[in-house]
Amino acid sequence: MKNQVLTYFMWGYQTHFRAEMERYSRQAFAALGASIELNALLVGVRLPDVANDHLVCIEPEDEEWDISTFTEVHRRADEICTTHPDQNLYYGDEPSMLDKPENIRRKSVREAIQEVLSGLDADRGTYSFCGLPVRLGNFHVAPVLYAAKSDIDAFPNLEKPFQLQEWSSTTGIVQALTSHLLAQISDKLSTREPGRFFGVFDSDYSGLLRKAGTTLCDAITLALKDIHLQGVFENLNKISELRYEGGETLGTIIFSCKDLPTLNHQISLRRPISLSSHKLARKVIEISDKQLGCICQGREGLVGFGSINDFGDYPIFRAVFTGHYQWSLHANETLLMNCAFGVPSVPQPRLSWDDFFSNVRRILVGLTVEQGEALWEAVSAAMDQRHGTMLVLSDAASIESDRLGGQAIGIEPIRLNSGLVARISGIDGAVLVDRDCNCHAIGVILDGKATNRGDSSRGARYNSAVRYACSSQAPVVCLVVSEDGYVNMVPTLRPQIRRQDVETHVEMLKSLTSDNYHAVRTWLDDRRFYLTSDQCDIVNAELSRIQDEPQELGEIRIITPVFSPDPEMNGSYYIEELT
Repeated sequence: MKNQVLTYFMWGYQTHFRAEMERYSRQAFAALGASIELNALLVGVRLPDVANDHLVCIEPEDEEWDISTFTEVHRRADEICTTHPDQNLYYGDEPSMLDKPENIRRKSVREAIQEVLSGLDADRGTYSFCGLPVRLGNFHVAPVLYAAKSDIDAFPNLEKPFQLQEWSSTTGIVQALTSHLLAQISDKLSTREPGRFFGVFDSDYSGLLRKAGTTLCDAITLALKDIHLQGVFENLNKISELRYEGGETLGTIIFSCKDLPTLNHQISLRRPISLSSHKLARKVIEISDKQLGCICQGREGLVGFGSINDFGDYPIFRAVFTGHYQWSLHANETLLMNCAFGVPSVPQPRLSWDDFFSNVRRILVGLTVEQGEALWEAVSAAMDQRHGTMLVLSDAASIESDRLGGQAIGIEPIRLNSGLVARISGIDGAVLVDRDCNCHAIGVILDGKATNRGDSSRGARYNSAVRYACSSQAPVVCLVVSEDGYVNMVPTLRPQIRRQDVETHVEMLKSLTSDNYHAVRTWLDDRRFYLTSDQCDIVNAELSRIQDEPQELGEIRIITPVFSPDPEMNGSYYIEELT
């Protein structure tokens, strides 16, 4: 690693550790299925018994953070520590009493840092999460992860955490994963010379994701006010894994308080069935469906069958089994988490108008806003249905309805509205629509040649859309709507970006060296698709110049693959900007 002068020095490998911490966190969220660009920060607060060092240090020190923002953290940590409620705790063993002052100080430092971050979040439009500090050198070093508020809010969560005595639940799978990430990062900070070697963090994320799933399911325990209801996540996984007479696990468990007035209790079991009695629970769940669910009211397990008349304001959790080793967790009508083969994933955000119109207007060239809004009304109605369907938007809808007449129900063209979509999307097959939102056929069985762009892990509906879109001679967009309202657009074009942003970063690279080019190199590498041929030539030349700089003994440099223009790139991938 190249020698680098750090003004706010905490330990020798802080730069590398922060970079690894950020990379690991982003990959963990990618494994969860969440497109969130997490960023990492390290904040060091001087130890109380150290006099000759900075009060506060940050890493990175020369980018978006201003050290003056954290000036009062040291003093504030002293105040919090003095009046911390843990000061009144008395432990029955001597080691715990000896650890008590250090543990209180660490909690106080985290609280002081979080206060500063919370104040900044409002202005920056971010959410920041601070982990537990670790004593390292002359400092208590705290890991911080932060991301755009809009990115995190795009994923479903509870309106507020459940409280029971001193316990508090998480509000969503994203928040749960963040907590476990920070805990693991703090553990790594506790090791000898953290960041000295590669492979600081384990690349297997499944265990981390399962911990996050367990934490989210702990909210059920607090909601039912039964602290003895434990192991919900693992029990649901084991139940979903079992087959009954060769069939997949399908059914519903309703987690309900005993005094819930909106619960319609229809059948009561003489003896409750524990969730840990996996085979018997699996057998009983076979009776349930989306309307009639098995009722679990706490530690006793399944006590009968019933339904919810009205969700009301109090969140009611439901586990819905959707196939072999697959289930999902809901709070009222909100899907909080999917789980497949024991590993949770985040529900994908609902398709937005901006994403829909940005994609469709670049395929159906010349599409007006008025046409887009009419199509969006139809798509929105399809998303609101509680069953899967597919809308095919094609400039050749009339011709295709004739060509596919033997495998479709052709109709006289009629303009779609939300009411019609609710009815005609109820049958199998696609709905064929032109750009004016006129429907030409329903129940369409799509054709198309086999393609390597399919995905064997996806359903037949999605792969049918891929084959059809790849084979179509006319511009076409297939919108595959799942039961939970998530939409796959086929094809999905890359998002649009500002041309000026690309030009600015290419220009910035010209003045950088091996000491400070990493952020710009990473930005360009992530967006290489958008670079023109001339821009690729400039970037390649500048990266070669940087690679040719004298290299110190032990210095590590990243070799960046050569940039080359993508043949699919064109001006439509730039955001139209007013001049």
